[in-house]
Amino acid sequence: MSLLVAGRDDDSSVSTPVFIHQSQWQVNMLQRYGNYACVIDATYNTTAYGLALFMLCVLTNSGYVVVGTFLSVDKQASSIAAGLRMFADRCPEWQPKYFMSDFSEAQISAAESVFPSKCNRVCCRISKPIVA
Repeated sequence: MSLLVAGRDDDSSVSTPVFIHQSQWQVNMLQRYGNYACVIDATYNTTAYGLALFMLCVLTNSGYVVVGTFLSVDKQASSIAAGLRMFADRCPEWQPKYFMSDFSEAQISAAESVFPSKCNRVCCRISKPIVA
């Protein structure tokens, strides 16, 4: 299933266009494996269009798999929260105990706003640039 909607953060009156994609297999994987830990990863500045691609991943019995993707027009917390909220609305039983992201205040804030009482803590992976 693919869906283009104007997501709206609860604290904002501005709509942010977000495109999400999630197949039925990905829904099943999110329902089965997504309640312990989820990972959100983003690609930035990889296209000429200036869109941010976010991937939602879970650890399965055979490794990490992508269980949903969304494109956003920006990298603001409200836009990321709108994308995460669409997945949460599609899978209401999805209640991750842990949420891991890059060290991005926007991603952390978005996860905390979508899962305020469900997610015990947000883990951050801090990437350090390699200097040759």
